[in-house]
Amino acid sequence: MKRMKLNNLKRLDVLGIFVLFFVLFFLIIRYVSFQDIRTHALYATEMLSGKRPISGNFLFYLLVNLFSGFSTKKIPSLVSICFLIALAETLRYYLSKKYILKVLNTSTNFVNKYAVSVLSAIALLFIFSIPIPVYPLNHVFYRGSFAPNVWHNSTILFVFPFSILLFYLSYKQLRESTMKRNYWITLLILLNIFIKPSYFFVFTCVYPLFLFYKYQFKKEFWVNMIPVIVGLFCLLFEYYIIYKLTPHDTAETSGVILKPFYESMTFSEIWHLPVSFVFSLLFPIIYTILNFSKIIKNELFWLMIITEIVSVLIYLFIVESGSRATDGNFYWQIVVTTWLCFFVSFVALLKDFGNEGFIPKNKLLFIVYIFHLAIGLVYYIRLFVVQTYC
Repeated sequence: MKRMKLNNLKRLDVLGIFVLFFVLFFLIIRYVSFQDIRTHALYATEMLSGKRPISGNFLFYLLVNLFSGFSTKKIPSLVSICFLIALAETLRYYLSKKYILKVLNTSTNFVNKYAVSVLSAIALLFIFSIPIPVYPLNHVFYRGSFAPNVWHNSTILFVFPFSILLFYLSYKQLRESTMKRNYWITLLILLNIFIKPSYFFVFTCVYPLFLFYKYQFKKEFWVNMIPVIVGLFCLLFEYYIIYKLTPHDTAETSGVILKPFYESMTFSEIWHLPVSFVFSLLFPIIYTILNFSKIIKNELFWLMIITEIVSVLIYLFIVESGSRATDGNFYWQIVVTTWLCFFVSFVALLKDFGNEGFIPKNKLLFIVYIFHLAIGLVYYIRLFVVQTYC
């Protein structure tokens, strides 16, 4: 009986996280002037009323309207959007906690493993990039950084857990290929594309590369490429809707083009970009350097590293043209992939604590990680002070 009560008590943390994030996002909607959540709620109601054409990435807006009771009024739509993104953050918390607890259970060095997993999973939802040089130069935290978390864009927040699952299942598939997992990967690809395709851009470059390295052009390669091919056809369909069928605000048509370093205009000078990258990912970078001899044969780390590199290359070289040129839509995959860098590195650090104890190297890494967390908490509070996510 006591064990059953304890299990029920443990489940309350998921409900608590949902309520916490519902309130946090509601506060952002209410008090932060410059953010995308209210805009996305407006888009959903305009699609419902016919004032705006159905978007290519329609799924999120459809769910917003569904959970608002198909209301075209402002308040139900805002409550619905808060519910959905709080639900997504709760799912991200649950997935993180579950995996962390699995890792902790292999060690005897942690006293209260469940509490550690809860606190670790919560922290991962608040970590942020160290704003150097962007804050000293421009007095901003977000713009010009490679952020692992955002608070202002509802579509990336909602797709986040599905992108994480796609990354994890692709890693599992690379280790041991099964047809059942292929079906799940296909489903996750469809969810990613029709919510926000940002992470799929990276996935469709990296996953085939790893498949080819393992299988070359054997049968297993082509079988595992089926979900990617299905996704590419869906992406082409979405591209056609967004850029060919949807009316634009100006006479100039939009598209996707190669334009190297266009997004680097965010920085005052080009050298700011690598400096910002290093400080944004300081914890995973230091972890990788200090443990390189140990992780050089770790497939998960190589998947993480190459995923981040491709993500940044997409950001640096590909942009939208026309009326959408300044929207910055080829940045969003960086949020997901940078968070994955923090997650994989932090879980590895927990393993090191279990195997090596609190040696100086691990203490240093933990201090750097806590600094990222402190910056994240400051960033959330700062949203209300400056009234913008920048």
